[in-house]
Amino acid sequence: MNQSKTYTGTFTKRNGQSRTMTFVKNADIPQSFIGSGKPPRLSQGEEVVYDVNAKGYRVFNHNTVQGQITENNVRFSFDKI
Repeated sequence: MNQSKTYTGTFTKRNGQSRTMTFVKNADIPQSFIGSGKPPRLSQGEEVVYDVNAKGYRVFNHNTVQGQITENNVRFSFDKI
């Protein structure tokens, strides 16, 4: 289990609901864990991230952030996903 940089932020989804997500940015995900699938079409300000609570990839919308995004270092293993 390695230390991973995670971020937690709340944003407004396209349907108007708020979502709080703790995520790892793609740049911090081990290459062996990144698939070879086709990336989704993103609007400006959207980013594909790994949601550590949902254990899956999601889109985080930086355009509709509520408050601030916090940064943490946590022990997280991509091997156990």
